[in-house]
Amino acid sequence: MMLLMVSLRCLSRRLFISFVTVVLLGPWSAVSQEKTQVDPGRIALDHGDYASAEAIYRKALLKYPASPELLTNLGIAMQMQGRSTDAIHAFEKALKLKNLPRTYALLAEEKCKTLDLEGARPMLAKILKEDIADLQTLALVAPCYLELNEPVESVAVYNALLADTSFPNDLALIQLAKSYLLSAQFFITRLAAAPGNAPYLQAIKNARDQASPDARGAFAVAAQNSPHFKPSLSFQVAVRSWRQHPEDTTLLYLLSVLSGEESMREVEICDDKYPSSPYLDQLKFEMLADQGHVDEAIQGYERLLQTHPELPDLHYSLGMLYRKRRMWDRALEVFRAQVAYDPQDERAAARVSEALVELIQWNDVRDFLEPRVKGSNPPLWAVLDLSEALQNLDNPQRAIQLLAAAEKENMSNKSIHFRLLRLYRKVGNVEQVHAEDQWLRSAPK
Repeated sequence: MMLLMVSLRCLSRRLFISFVTVVLLGPWSAVSQEKTQVDPGRIALDHGDYASAEAIYRKALLKYPASPELLTNLGIAMQMQGRSTDAIHAFEKALKLKNLPRTYALLAEEKCKTLDLEGARPMLAKILKEDIADLQTLALVAPCYLELNEPVESVAVYNALLADTSFPNDLALIQLAKSYLLSAQFFITRLAAAPGNAPYLQAIKNARDQASPDARGAFAVAAQNSPHFKPSLSFQVAVRSWRQHPEDTTLLYLLSVLSGEESMREVEICDDKYPSSPYLDQLKFEMLADQGHVDEAIQGYERLLQTHPELPDLHYSLGMLYRKRRMWDRALEVFRAQVAYDPQDERAAARVSEALVELIQWNDVRDFLEPRVKGSNPPLWAVLDLSEALQNLDNPQRAIQLLAAAEKENMSNKSIHFRLLRLYRKVGNVEQVHAEDQWLRSAPK
């Protein structure tokens, strides 16, 4: 089974807005008897004027400060500006006033996006348990289950979303195919560590080596070895059986096979129903790249970028292929586009910085990274790249200041010590040169 890089943010901004508008309420709708047919904040959001929407909802909150609906709307306006911390604060404040399931989902989605996985995980479990029938709420958090590496739960989510007429059916099919594929890898990993796995792993290997979709070669053996193994089980029923008998190796084998089969089936359904689906094309190009056909994948992504630039992770995926070919100018262009689209995408920001370093554009590195290291606990990659730029711009003292602060939080990081050693030599600080040299000599190899 091949590993596909799965999009973390599966909805474009336009599609996301179409779901959050079910949460949006006019400024008077839940706080007084006064009614209005027009919500100017909603209009501003629909037109992408998120700053104006924020101002509108802040003004409304002056009149109705205890409105959880207005706080939710304000949070959405800030969320669409990439201000996760402010949005989280607004959603949490709203939920203290009233239990709003979709506000709860928005908060979970934002925690997931900011990689607060410990905070997001129990929230997503609660949503899946209590709100599986609320498809619009489910759509808000759907991408997070794969981001949290919970592909089995993701299968349940996207199976449910197949019934949501407001959710693109081809997107649901492709995300379901990815969920099944990662479920296959999830179960195969556990199968590889389970006792008595030899005949089952061999059957899967034979299917892979022969490019065959049929990995059921050891079903007869599995049926003899366990009373719980039944070839006729559906994926969902097999999951329930496995949760009751998690040590049963045959169930791990069955789920590995069913996951792979279901993944192919969803792709085939999408291909039959939506042969022109951009999500299907994107998946095909992911597979080409995964199989080593980089030039073909690049050509495919470039075509999609012209026709469907709003596709999730398209810029990032194309940029990574340019990076693989060391086409740094093109990589920089698409990584910058990804950061403009999603300012919270730290992966893309790190790749922008890397491309600027490779292109020896030190002034641009400095200008891009200085704002990213001003807060507490700046990302280490940003500190390292910025220190290199500052060294090349003949500002070693500022580089030393950044690295010395990072050293306190990352004492075992050899790269920081090595860079500090060079900088201390540059400025003639003999004492610190000796200290860093001694640390590097005594550090574990």
